[in-house]
Amino acid sequence: MSFLNFIKNHINNINNYTQPAIHWREGRFANPVGKAEATNGDFSEVVRNLPAELSRDDVVRFFREDLYKGFVATIMWGGISRFQAEGIARNNDRNSALPKLERLVALLRDSGTDIERIEDAIASLRRGGENYFYGIGPSYFTKLLYFLAYDMDLNTRPLIYDENMKPVHFALMPEAQKNPFFYYVPIGNKVTYAEFTSFEDVYYDYCELMCETAREIGVDVKNLEAWVFGWPANINLQQPNPRVIAKTEVARMEDTGILRYNFAIEDLDDAIGASRIFYDNKINVVELIVELRKTGEGKLHIGNEEEHPIVITETDGYVHLEYVITDILFQLKNLESKMISQHCISVGDRTLDRLCFEVQSEQDEKPKEMEVYFDITAGYNTN
Repeated sequence: MSFLNFIKNHINNINNYTQPAIHWREGRFANPVGKAEATNGDFSEVVRNLPAELSRDDVVRFFREDLYKGFVATIMWGGISRFQAEGIARNNDRNSALPKLERLVALLRDSGTDIERIEDAIASLRRGGENYFYGIGPSYFTKLLYFLAYDMDLNTRPLIYDENMKPVHFALMPEAQKNPFFYYVPIGNKVTYAEFTSFEDVYYDYCELMCETAREIGVDVKNLEAWVFGWPANINLQQPNPRVIAKTEVARMEDTGILRYNFAIEDLDDAIGASRIFYDNKINVVELIVELRKTGEGKLHIGNEEEHPIVITETDGYVHLEYVITDILFQLKNLESKMISQHCISVGDRTLDRLCFEVQSEQDEKPKEMEVYFDITAGYNTN
């Protein structure tokens, strides 16, 4: 199942979701909070008067009361780094921070198009910009932009973007007919920027895609953004965690580039689909390529038995993906193939697709038959 379909299956959860408040004075936050409070300036004074728990609604309320109080609450709500706590608190007093916040509000409210207002705001927040805040980079200043624009009527609004949201952007892009590998490189279940790609290259696209997704499924993008951010592993155990699902999608698509390169797969969606299928079936693509090309002999032991079919969890285009997978498998074994029959069969509560091929290697004098089985229950049941 794609990440977009996962989202669509949880619309009620998104509409009713409230992100848990953060106990920002406890545990790993205690040390940096203490450092911030010890600076004895404007920042520390606000910190000392914040409630013991902070929610998104609290931060919104503080911004409506006082821009500077909202600024401090945002930094603390986001989990200030212990390495930067003292420097941020000392170097962002009310007199220096308030004019920057007011200019940002004006930029977001009065600039021309959505992309112009977001790009102008970001440029001003970068080091050297007129609205630069000491010690605060994209993970934090996108939080500022989110809350500063919270009450504005924007078609594409600035959203929070940090390490947890990069996999979300990556996972949503294929269903929007966008190439995630143009912007990112997947490494396990995480992503890093591709060469020559920067935060500025991806941020507006991320905001636009999230807003378009929210409109498509009929939810408020603020709710969607909060929900897909997910929650710590020990909270809300009865529901699948969106941040984990997004990271799993990254891992499912990690081998896309390897498959495209080794098997000359021109269509990106085909390569992504194949990568997902191999991941779901616990087949290590790199090991598979090395082993089969090293031996070049023996029976093809993937999906050849009714009891052990290749499972396809995708619900869209699953029949086409069967052909993509069998083409890869036969290429691996250096076999020429021709499909001679295809039958849908029921095995207990599962639906299998049995594909029968005539295959022939360079050494074979004549073709032989080979069957490949796919479990298509997930897609078949949606028809």
